[in-house]
Amino acid sequence: MSDDGMTASRWEHWREINRQLWRLGLAGVATLTLMRGLLLWMNAPTPLTAPASDLLQAFWIGLRFDAKVMAILMGPWLLVATLLLALPRVAIAAWRRLWLPWALLCMVLVNLLSLVNHFFFSFYQGPINSLVFGLFEDDTQAVLDTVWSDYPLLGLLVALVGMTGAQLAWMRLGGRREGRRAPRHLGWPRASLLVVATLVALIGLGRGSLGTFPLREMNMAVSANAFVNDLVPSGPEAFYLAWKERKLANIGDDPEAGLAHYGFSSPLEAARALGWTEVDSAEEVLARLTQTTPRRAVLEAAPPHVVVSLMESWGRRPLDFDDPEHNDLLGRLRPWLEDKADYFPHTLSSQNGTHPSLEGLLLDTPISPLTQSRYGYRTFSTSVALPYRRAGYRTVFLTAGSVQWRNLDDSLRRQGFDRVLGASAIRERFPEATGGTWGLDDEWMFRTGAELLEEADARGEKVMLVMLSITNHPPYHIPDDYRPAPLDVSRLGEALAVSPELGTSILETYQYANDAMGGFLDRLESEGLLGHTLFAATGDHNTRSIIQYPDAHDLFDQFGVPLLVWLPPRYREGAVAQVEDWTSHRDIFPTLWAHSLSGAEVPWVGRDLYAPVEAPMALTFNSQDGGAGLMVSDAGSATHLAQPTLYAWQAGGALEATEAPSDALREQARRARARLALEDWRIRREALADG
Repeated sequence: MSDDGMTASRWEHWREINRQLWRLGLAGVATLTLMRGLLLWMNAPTPLTAPASDLLQAFWIGLRFDAKVMAILMGPWLLVATLLLALPRVAIAAWRRLWLPWALLCMVLVNLLSLVNHFFFSFYQGPINSLVFGLFEDDTQAVLDTVWSDYPLLGLLVALVGMTGAQLAWMRLGGRREGRRAPRHLGWPRASLLVVATLVALIGLGRGSLGTFPLREMNMAVSANAFVNDLVPSGPEAFYLAWKERKLANIGDDPEAGLAHYGFSSPLEAARALGWTEVDSAEEVLARLTQTTPRRAVLEAAPPHVVVSLMESWGRRPLDFDDPEHNDLLGRLRPWLEDKADYFPHTLSSQNGTHPSLEGLLLDTPISPLTQSRYGYRTFSTSVALPYRRAGYRTVFLTAGSVQWRNLDDSLRRQGFDRVLGASAIRERFPEATGGTWGLDDEWMFRTGAELLEEADARGEKVMLVMLSITNHPPYHIPDDYRPAPLDVSRLGEALAVSPELGTSILETYQYANDAMGGFLDRLESEGLLGHTLFAATGDHNTRSIIQYPDAHDLFDQFGVPLLVWLPPRYREGAVAQVEDWTSHRDIFPTLWAHSLSGAEVPWVGRDLYAPVEAPMALTFNSQDGGAGLMVSDAGSATHLAQPTLYAWQAGGALEATEAPSDALREQARRARARLALEDWRIRREALADG
């Protein structure tokens, strides 16, 4: 393209598309912002306790999402027009003629979703979610009849036509008419600069950020007030998130599909494999899936607080290289792990990711994601919060990250949590709180957790608190004012799978998170809270990157996480921790229920780790060897439980596949397969239930 090589007409076509695109984008952003203001005006609770700064932040972040939506819809059109500059004039002329229909389609879609979101918000008290697809899943005609009778469709149609017409008129205002003098030539250098600057601006708006990470769902958590957070997504953005949510999980329509997958024809057959000879029907099997905790006078007289901390990337394997003098990975947690509390070193995570493990821990579900799917709008009987709520506990979930991450705010409230608190709520208490990419540093979460317990104690309330940390996550970063204890990454030797620099960064965040948790326990002890507080902490999955776990011979490391439990002597009543047993996330809440709830109905999940059992095993939902379900015990291991591969322990402590497993291993694998089949049936049955 020389100064004269690109004709004025080709350049003028591009400039007119560019001019109209930016005007239409501005009109779209203005419309979405006005609709957000309308939502605030018509739906704000009375009184609205959120500070004005939170509302301003909601509108600012919302505006950035609005610009992102418009850039994604419009930007590709200009990119194609730019490529067409190299072709004969007829190509870009034809592309320009198609621009108006495309602009019309985009604005009808944006405006329609904005109007739908307005009425959806009024009805469901929140932005569009996957329930919107119920139009096609329920009695469609009945839904349409209801919409016709209850909503002003004709008025909405008029509004839709008016909004779209005004936007397109604004877009075309000021355009060049035929017969006007030819536009001034910019010349190749200036024209190229304009093209590049325009495309860079559109890409920046489309990402929502010029930083390392694009604008994303977790950025929608701007306040501790759920209503303010719900103002952030516009109709188009909310619809997009709902569509993503819908695609995440579809479990079909057969509640017994999981039973068949694991090789059982019915719940009764699976129950028989577990030795439940007294049950004779699916209903009796279902009743057996609910248990009652023993009655204990101490619990009825003085119910304790219960705290569970799920620690990001707290794998067990790095602890093999812990050295208090040269490679201190524990900080203030050391006395608790070594002496004060009970440490279970043979623990496996329920899944191998943060959110799947969180769902496994809180819902005992082999199907994940569950709460992010359309089934997440149900309350599941397996929720660990429900027994505490029925017992009069205040149930709280606290994370150092965003409560909008994986839709935690909405989904956990549906599962029995009274309060779901995140970084915004922590900052309200501690404006000086420091943090990084994923949220606030863990110490601020623990400080907030301690204050919540202190406040509950002062009010005479009992609290069940679940915490989720985030610091030990890439990009690895510790607070500027934290001074790490001695670390020596060379202690990992050949196990180190990354550079020494990255390895040191990972060990620093690993140590920092442990130290912050140790400081939390020290604070509860010094303030007298630990005498009536049960505490458990575990990792969500292994520690990534720094160590590789290449195959099944080290399943116990690949899925191994620490488990630390504190039972006050008053509630322990002489029980002995079975610290050498194989265990998993599924045993944590059964242990806590047994020592905090008296005569309470709880779901059938795992076991009390302070009561001896025959042939203990760690059973998880992890996938290995091509399928889900993993069991490890003293007898060996079984993976892909639907079509199990069996492993025997070798002299060096590794696992090797075997064609001649022991009878004990075969029996444990059979029981593990039956357990997973029944747990799948229980969740699937509730997810697919009518109503």
